[in-house]
Amino acid sequence: MEKVNHRRHASWDACYEEGAGPKTLQLSTRSRSLLLSVVVAVLTTLFLSNHWHAAQPHDVDAVDNHRISAAELEYGLSQCALNQQRPTVDKSLPPARLAQVRHRPGGRTVLRNATLVDGDGTVTPGCHIEMQGGIFTRVYTSDEAPLHPSAGEDVTVVELRGRVVTPGLVDIHSHAGVRMTPQLWATEDVTETSFQVTPWGGAIDGLKPHDPAIPIIAAGGVTTSLVLTGAKNVISGEGLVIKMKQADSVLGLVLQEPCARGGETHETHGKPKPKPQRYLKMAAGENQKRQFQNTPGGPVTRIGESYWFRRAYEAARRVKAEQDRWCDAAASPAGRRRLTSEYPRSLEWQTLVDVLRGDMRVHVHGYESEDLLAVLDHADEFAFNVTAFHHALHSDQVAAVIKARGIAIVGFSDSWGDKQELYNVSSYLPRRMADQGIPFALTRDHPAEHGRWLAYEAQIAHHYGLDAAHAIASIIGEPARLLGLENRLGYVRPGYDADLVVWDRHPLRVGATPLAVFIDGETSVRASDSFWDMSEGAVYGREAPASRPSDDVGGACRVGQSDLVVRGITTSFIGADGTRTAEAKGSNLTVVIRAGEIICVGQGPCDNAARQAADEGVPSVDLQDGHMLPGLTIVTRQHGLAEMRQEPSTTDGYSEGSDFAHPLSTRFGIKFDGIHLEKSYRAGVTRIVTPPLTTGFLHGISALFRSGAKSVLDAGALPKPDAALHFTIGHDGKNPQTPSVTAQMSMLRDLLTTDRHLHPVYQRAARGDLPVVVHTNNKDVIAHVVALKRETGAHLVIMGGAEAHLVAAELAAADVPVIVAPFWGCERLFFDGQHCLPGPPLTDALGPQALLAAGVRVAIANWDETNNHIRNSIWEAGWLAGPANHSLALDLVSRNIEDILRLPPTRDVVLYEGNPFEFGARVALIFEEGKVRSCYPDVDGLSH
Repeated sequence: MEKVNHRRHASWDACYEEGAGPKTLQLSTRSRSLLLSVVVAVLTTLFLSNHWHAAQPHDVDAVDNHRISAAELEYGLSQCALNQQRPTVDKSLPPARLAQVRHRPGGRTVLRNATLVDGDGTVTPGCHIEMQGGIFTRVYTSDEAPLHPSAGEDVTVVELRGRVVTPGLVDIHSHAGVRMTPQLWATEDVTETSFQVTPWGGAIDGLKPHDPAIPIIAAGGVTTSLVLTGAKNVISGEGLVIKMKQADSVLGLVLQEPCARGGETHETHGKPKPKPQRYLKMAAGENQKRQFQNTPGGPVTRIGESYWFRRAYEAARRVKAEQDRWCDAAASPAGRRRLTSEYPRSLEWQTLVDVLRGDMRVHVHGYESEDLLAVLDHADEFAFNVTAFHHALHSDQVAAVIKARGIAIVGFSDSWGDKQELYNVSSYLPRRMADQGIPFALTRDHPAEHGRWLAYEAQIAHHYGLDAAHAIASIIGEPARLLGLENRLGYVRPGYDADLVVWDRHPLRVGATPLAVFIDGETSVRASDSFWDMSEGAVYGREAPASRPSDDVGGACRVGQSDLVVRGITTSFIGADGTRTAEAKGSNLTVVIRAGEIICVGQGPCDNAARQAADEGVPSVDLQDGHMLPGLTIVTRQHGLAEMRQEPSTTDGYSEGSDFAHPLSTRFGIKFDGIHLEKSYRAGVTRIVTPPLTTGFLHGISALFRSGAKSVLDAGALPKPDAALHFTIGHDGKNPQTPSVTAQMSMLRDLLTTDRHLHPVYQRAARGDLPVVVHTNNKDVIAHVVALKRETGAHLVIMGGAEAHLVAAELAAADVPVIVAPFWGCERLFFDGQHCLPGPPLTDALGPQALLAAGVRVAIANWDETNNHIRNSIWEAGWLAGPANHSLALDLVSRNIEDILRLPPTRDVVLYEGNPFEFGARVALIFEEGKVRSCYPDVDGLSH
């Protein structure tokens, strides 16, 4: 019989791979009796194996007298032996690798005088790190024996001068390579949706080693990723761990080389080969209902999902029982003589059989508590363990259950909002999990959120209270442990993989950027010398920032106050008339508000006004490191018009974007009853511009409105009509009915020239009285817009602008401003923006920075469909402007957007405790329309 040689879907033939090993499984009560049976079976197998390998006459007779061949018998016996093995973490790996590297030729790389922040958050200053042969060979401090290279020795020394280094970041949930960017139908291979359960699927079969996202992700310091199949069906298949480096084949990326299956020997130098780590992806919740709602057999409810889970595992349990019966029979000469069929195999169910045997780490996509509990019911019924719940943004509701089982959470720090299961979640989830001792790792779920910015997840989690050590561990040490690879990843220790990141500042600070990334001891990416030199400045902090203070109400601040004295301000961008001024600094500036007007800001002359106010009984609020800024103004995709994008009943509805004679206006659809407006307001965004929703070309006329209003009848809350006229030109791959770019550009030209009579709004736009915002990323569309500006004189504005840097000089010359969205302007998710500028360390500047350098007017917008990143706008402005240019950062989210869209200047004032351009600050009070509107707003709850 032909020998089977599968990569997967039969029990793993042992293949030796350094460091393969899993976490210890937590056994249920039901499993303990099974464990005892397994131990007995192992002992029996080991005892009888001597007889199997000795040339005994009755064995020969057994083969001769029965219908299975010697090859079939040998294959089956090998599988029976493997069934008794479990993956383990080889703790002897690091010293073994060190012993091997001493005999290998090759040079050494030495990083001197580093501040090492290790995978568990431990900080060691004055650290020297040696790398050779793809591993760390020595890690020591300045107090220990220094390096003295011998003459002629091949040693490269890199002087870090105290810069922060970390192990390479580990993303435990990625779809890099199976959802290649730019995203195209031809390369979308993440989930096999031809059936409700596809455990036989594997990410390795769809992985594209030339995915352009891989080196860009590595440029963010991510050196290792678990690439998983998707979450559109109930069980989607097996993931694999890859290094984020360039390679010509999948085998050049994978950390654990896939093993052949079949009747090979299971020994290496006389020792059994350990099983490698393996990872199964399952999913529960809304995705499966949406995917199969029109498919016979569903599921269309969570009830149906549970059926498909149970059906799959019941089939696997039957296969496992058949295999065990075969092995029981084959365990004795008499039993072997009774065998009439080969060892049972199942291409469809073997992966789940391996789950039942404890050979796979089960990773489950799920958000709601009922989904998590349902999966645990299935795990109990079929006696398997769950390694981690992914996303799980409501896991705090069942934290005790999760902790009791030793299950980890793999989640986000700031991703919520576009559907019910992730609608209203706590910003403090990572901190709460850590406080309860529940293992927690952060992910980006690339390309749902671009995998390059994994450190950003940790930064935001730290801002909301996760301590620095846990924040670092959540993106390095903890995911390495959950992968069962903590013996080679996640730490800078001798014998570990030489994956290392040199940072320009502490990785938990706003804008932290790798200066160099090493993968397996080789330089994967290195920033320019000028960027290295720039990071020497004192403003590039090498200490972790503080977390945000609690939400306790401070001082005498009360909503509705029109008279107030505020002390303790160290930075102010507001003058005595209540409008934006240049940055003013002091040790203890005072602000006096009387009858709803700011009458004084500063020291000295303001003291008299403050004393007089105190004499009249005006309350006083004392801030800690107070910062006074104007309220932010942000353009968004759907604030006020949509709460949960995937729930049509929560939206204003979408136009087809083709009724040019009757352009719609947002001002008639704004609603003030959702958490998206509330949370943006609590973050200091007091004004929002939103165009009408559309699936086509013409959005319509946007409106400016207050995010903190309760209704359009509130004082000053009525939306300002006619903020701008909005169009989208280009394709994002989501709407195949979108008109051609040729048709879109032609129609825009006609509306500004020959068809102006269709509606008065086009006449105003053609005269330049009303801004025309064109949402596009493609450089050639942008060039056409520049040409149209020259032809018509209309006030044209680019929004998006991923490729705008390629025509920066022309934009500046034509005075066509760019509102960048997302702020970094480079995710390369779609073909229209594939030439965006990735920024440091790959290039010296991000796209928006290149635009600013060319003299283009630039502002920041929020155009994500989940609506949640708006409250991060001030950090992202600080990221773009740099740590020493707070004035520019503030312009990007206030004055520049006002100038570009010709909006009235804001007179809103927001006071913060702490520097709002860095993590760790909180809003103290918001002053609008002559009154205090909010005091120390809770980021999750209602304002006080």
